Amino acid sequence: MAIAANFLKFPQAMALQLPLRLGKPVWNTKRPTTRRGRAFRAHIGAVVKAVGLRVEPVAKPIPQWWKDAQSRARAFRQAVRADLIELDFSAPIQRPNLMRQIAAMGLSAWN
Repeated sequence: MAIAANFLKFPQAMALQLPLRLGKPVWNTKRPTTRRGRAFRAHIGAVVKAVGLRVEPVAKPIPQWWKDAQSRARAFRQAVRADLIELDFSAPIQRPNLMRQIAAMGLSAWN
């Protein structure tokens, strides 16, 4: 009730509250198919052109800690790629001490 009383005392405060757009702009909708809708859209478009209002999306800034983490991850990936060992699976496997190790474990035969 106190808010309504303030608007009664100060009608210019109510006028300042009216042009607030709380959502998607009306002139950005699909093309209206009714005569009334087309007239409304033409009126809104004329007002927007007269006022010079432009709705531009604001890009959210990327935090510095995220940029730092991404650069460290990139550096880690490059270091891992640089340290990879190429394995040649076509070469024969050399195991000179395999039979000695099997005998030391006490295994006489393979199951």
